[in-house]
Amino acid sequence: MQRTQRRFTLLLAAALAGVLTMLAVAPAGAASKPSRSNGQSNRVIFVHGYAPFGKHDCTKYFDTARKHFTSKKWKGNLLTFGYYTNNKKCSANVKGSRETPIKDVAKEFANYVSRNYTKKGIKVDVVAHSMGGLVVRAALHYTHKGAAGFPKKLYIEDVVTLGTPHAGVTKSRAKFCGKARQCTDMKPGSSFLKALGSKMPSTTDNGNMSTDWTTISSYNDETVSESSGIAGTANHEVQYKAGINHGQLITAKSTKKYNGRIKHSAKWSKFHKRVSPVEQARLAVYYHSTT
Repeated sequence: MQRTQRRFTLLLAAALAGVLTMLAVAPAGAASKPSRSNGQSNRVIFVHGYAPFGKHDCTKYFDTARKHFTSKKWKGNLLTFGYYTNNKKCSANVKGSRETPIKDVAKEFANYVSRNYTKKGIKVDVVAHSMGGLVVRAALHYTHKGAAGFPKKLYIEDVVTLGTPHAGVTKSRAKFCGKARQCTDMKPGSSFLKALGSKMPSTTDNGNMSTDWTTISSYNDETVSESSGIAGTANHEVQYKAGINHGQLITAKSTKKYNGRIKHSAKWSKFHKRVSPVEQARLAVYYHSTT
């Protein structure tokens, strides 16, 4: 009997030692990678674009979009991220100006998402307008590359960019924008844009979550051409033919139909009546695949 008890005690001690070893190896607070799924429970982070006067009101900027998501019974929090010191009413805001390189803004955004969500095992969706799309793209690009100062991984499930100058702003807008660092970063052929490559970052390397990208542009956009807005291969690409300018990509009436087309499997559909860009963005972050 004593021998049996002794053997049991030894086995229990060995098992306990194994557990303690596993706990020592696994970092404290380590969270497992969430799986991809359809749904409207994710937090959505809205990222604004360039500010000619160095400040935005985040609530006003995304008022139409957030109200539309709410009207469609979106369950997750609808947050805003800003990157100008003089911004106001943003859910999160970091210091910066028009002279702050977009890569530096991207680093701030990446670490914000990592610190508040990824490290806790929480996935998020992102809807970005104009330059904000480059912030998100660079955040994922440099995180995947393991660049200095960026987090090890990011759990961003879906990204939608509206009127983002993936290949640069138009010549007239570049001239108007001036010589501020963010303006030079957005000029066609800039070293910043070249470094981002020709595809949207969606790899699962190094424990990152696979990210589904939807890029949206308009033929009526005076700031970002219809081709620049979808430059860089994405999972889904959408173009609107007319009637929607740069700002209206996030303010166009959500209940109205607009003439547009969508690209699936490298093939464009014919132009037809489609949902508004804001509703297109909602569908893109709701579904695993945009329709």
